[in-house]
Amino acid sequence: MNKQSITKLVLDNLPEKHAWSDLPFEKILFQWWATGRSQNSLRLTDDGKHAFDQAEIVYYEYPLVNNDDELEEVRQTKFILELGKKINCPFYVGYKTRMTKSIYVRLYDSKIAMLINLYGSFHDYLQAKKI
Repeated sequence: MNKQSITKLVLDNLPEKHAWSDLPFEKILFQWWATGRSQNSLRLTDDGKHAFDQAEIVYYEYPLVNNDDELEEVRQTKFILELGKKINCPFYVGYKTRMTKSIYVRLYDSKIAMLINLYGSFHDYLQAKKI
C-alpha cells in the first residue's frame, strides 16, 4: 500500500470532526508523512501518529535501542533513512522522554511485529533485513 491509500483509509476511520476535516488531501499527506508525497518511506510525523491514534489503528511498540552502541548507530543520519527502506509499514519514531535514551518505534503491522518478536529485538530485525 502507498501513502495515499493508507491516508484515505485512516481518514475514513477518524471521528466525523477532526483536525484535518477542512484540509486538502495533499496538505494532509505533507502533515502526516515525514517525507510528504515523495519517497517510499512510511515514517509518520507527530500529526500522523495523532491521526492514527484517533482512528484507533492497532500498533506495536518497541525500544529502538537496547544499549549505547545501538544508540550511537541511531544517531547517524543514514540510520533513519535506512529505516524508511527496511520498514514496509507505517511507523513512528519517538521519545518516551527527551531527557533519556528511551527512543521507541511504533509499527502499524502485525506481521512485522511478529518477525521482530522472532528476532528478539527491533535492532536485530533491522540487522537481518536486507535492503
